[in-house]
Amino acid sequence: MQANKLYYKSPYTKDFNARVISCNKSGGAYEIELENTAFYPEGGGQPSDTGHIGPCAVTHVYEKNGSIIHIGDKSLDNAAQYPASINWEARFDHMQHHSAEHLVSGIIHKLHGADNVGFNIGEQYVTIDFNKELNAKDIVHIENLANEAIHKNLPVKVEYFDTAPAFSYRSKKELSGTVRIVSIDGYDICACAGTQLAATGEIGIVKIISAQKYKGGSRLYLLCGMRALKDYRQASDNISAIGALLSCKPGETAEYTKKLHEEKESLKFGLVKARYELIDIKTEAMAAAGKILIFEAGLSNEEMKKYTANLIEKSGLTAIFSGCDEEGYRYMITGSKIDLPAFIKDLNAALKGKGGGKGSAGGHVAATKAEIEKYFN
Repeated sequence: MQANKLYYKSPYTKDFNARVISCNKSGGAYEIELENTAFYPEGGGQPSDTGHIGPCAVTHVYEKNGSIIHIGDKSLDNAAQYPASINWEARFDHMQHHSAEHLVSGIIHKLHGADNVGFNIGEQYVTIDFNKELNAKDIVHIENLANEAIHKNLPVKVEYFDTAPAFSYRSKKELSGTVRIVSIDGYDICACAGTQLAATGEIGIVKIISAQKYKGGSRLYLLCGMRALKDYRQASDNISAIGALLSCKPGETAEYTKKLHEEKESLKFGLVKARYELIDIKTEAMAAAGKILIFEAGLSNEEMKKYTANLIEKSGLTAIFSGCDEEGYRYMITGSKIDLPAFIKDLNAALKGKGGGKGSAGGHVAATKAEIEKYFN
């Protein structure tokens, strides 16, 4: 461990005195190196810290060739010392989620022999990828065990080894040189470069929000601490609002919504049936003609097909248009006494349309009702 990495030596450091080693302009920002720093650089799925060094706002931190580079918005004097502070709320959130990831990954590795192959602390969720599929029952069990470990308030131990230790530990890659091992007794032993909590109790709660199949394995979406509380609060508010709209208790919203959906589907079926019956009545009343041109708003493709099917015996050319002058019209055209492909080609050219077909043709024209009527007349 390098002496200047205060985020390892004392991860709970919020404020410190920062002595500037160098400050160089880079584009519209400044690259700053410090003698000692509590700012964690981005890496291993954990975002960097942000904060301030004197008057300079630090927006990003990364490691380059062993040096910690702070991206700031103001120039700082070389060799000068400034009061510095990190955004502690964000840092503590990252520590909570990183320690929670160790708990969950360790449990999954023990129970299912699955490896953590991807980890990212995002702005909304934390995602963890595993090389094995996990079902809903597995996930509930994993979540329960993780929260039991939180209630035990177990120490999160950090140890350094000059060479790779002989005991078994999780690691995504082969390691050489100094190895940093993070362990939670009975749950996980893992090589890690991130900042960690002192004890599992500080995680607060682990909630696996959702899971999906991902690259032959599973991706878990996880929240803990204040993020989990905020998510629960939002979900609770939404359920309460839905309950008020449905005039039911929050715990009954799923049942009431199911009933509402079934009623909607029943009404939808009845409406479609009624519209088909109305088309039958309208077309039955139409006299046979050389061509029949119909405009009707809000027709579905199935309803347009119903029109053409009913009228194919009555007309040598049946054309159904649905839409408006501002957005154009969808069409469905059929004809037993015309060369339909040739007719559609001519219609599309005349009315700025696209579409085609053989037995019947469908498409869209960017023309007004008056222009369509003029074309057919």
